[in-house]
Amino acid sequence: MKIFKLFTKDDDVFCDYRDRINELNYERIGKLSMMGATLPIMAVVFFLIVGDLEGSFESAMIMIYFATLRVVYNFRGKDRPFKNSTIIFYLVVMPILLFAASVDSYFDPEEEGFTSLLFLCVIPCLIIDKPRRLWSFMIGVAVTYGVIFDFYNDGAVMEAFTSHIAVASIVSIVISGYVLTIQIENIRRGEVLSYQSEHDGMTGLFNRAGGEKRISEYLEEGCSGFFYLIDVDNFKEVNDSFGHDIGDEVLEDISGILTESSGDKDVLMRIGGDEFVGFAQGVFTEEMIQRRFERIQSGLRWTRFFRNYKQKITLSMGAVILDSKTDYTYKTLYKTADELLYTSKRNGKNVLTAQ
Repeated sequence: MKIFKLFTKDDDVFCDYRDRINELNYERIGKLSMMGATLPIMAVVFFLIVGDLEGSFESAMIMIYFATLRVVYNFRGKDRPFKNSTIIFYLVVMPILLFAASVDSYFDPEEEGFTSLLFLCVIPCLIIDKPRRLWSFMIGVAVTYGVIFDFYNDGAVMEAFTSHIAVASIVSIVISGYVLTIQIENIRRGEVLSYQSEHDGMTGLFNRAGGEKRISEYLEEGCSGFFYLIDVDNFKEVNDSFGHDIGDEVLEDISGILTESSGDKDVLMRIGGDEFVGFAQGVFTEEMIQRRFERIQSGLRWTRFFRNYKQKITLSMGAVILDSKTDYTYKTLYKTADELLYTSKRNGKNVLTAQ
């Protein structure tokens, strides 16, 4: 049932995890190139010992091909996947499949394409792709095998080969169904775990680890913008007077207000308790930051706490403006913003201090 569901709804499934699947297929190109460049060495030695020159030639050619691929992979870098690594994977394995079919058909027709058929069954374990596209590729490879085998052998053993390739195609389709189901489930679990490890369970904002990671990436790229800390004024009194459940509602509503007041590329995080951190990209002045702070303040009138209890919630904020030439690490940036936040607290709270 899972296999059938994966086949009928594969567009939705594979679009949801397209970026992750692209990264995994790029990683597999690297692993395949490493295995293909090293394992054939043993095969070459073995075939030379037993006097099988054809086998040693075939293994040597495979080794050279994958060694070249490995050089290209290392030159590009492990962390720079192609825009469509899945298509690249097909292009990478296609020459080897055609080469194996040609060598099998010419040198070992009596084996009826054993090596080629073995490759056909292994393909589904190597690549993650939409079932109908993967199966179409394998059927195309199987037909191509048949044409090549018939060309070299003049139809002499085509009856046996046809039955073998039909069985191999069915086996490869069944294998691909189960393997893809397992791989997609693993990707789903990995995405869930990754999300949970980087996000605050209550507000849905980034937690300290996830937010710090992304802000640090922006700083390394030299992005301009502003970094800010926000603290809820007198939040302890809310918890003490109304209970922690109401306090949690306040934090949830504030996180929603911050999200609505921020840009799509802004990073928002709750780092614990009633403290929030944000980073906004772009060119900002103190006046622009003040206007954003005022929008956040005006949004506090719509919190459930204010509507139900008519109690005012206020925030204090410390902000640091960065340009492309500013040299900050996350730690130094946080320290500076924290000092500005406490300046806001000392100045009566419910104010912004920026520099």
